[in-house]
Amino acid sequence: TDLGPVVAVAAGAAHTCALQANGKLVCFGENARRQCDVPTDLGPVVAVAAGFHHTCAVQANGKLVCFGENARRQCDVPTDLGPVVAVAAGFHHTCALQANGKLVCFG
Repeated sequence: TDLGPVVAVAAGAAHTCALQANGKLVCFGENARRQCDVPTDLGPVVAVAAGFHHTCAVQANGKLVCFGENARRQCDVPTDLGPVVAVAAGFHHTCALQANGKLVCFG
């Protein structure tokens, strides 16, 4: 499959997500925990991270969206999380860097 121009890529345990130049997120590989089920209403994305069996994406408006396995609450984005500029995902956790420089981790 030709993904066209890709500006970022993230790989989890057995899945990979590519951020296309147009802001569309495409994920493929193992999907046992729905870590490749990109929400249809996600909209344009500016950053992506892949954990063991979860994926997180920063939308163009700074909102963080996570999907896939949530056994350790690694997809439970805090409701009071401000705009996010970067994201990292680990085995069962997620860390988001807010626009104000504050690092928030959960999971």
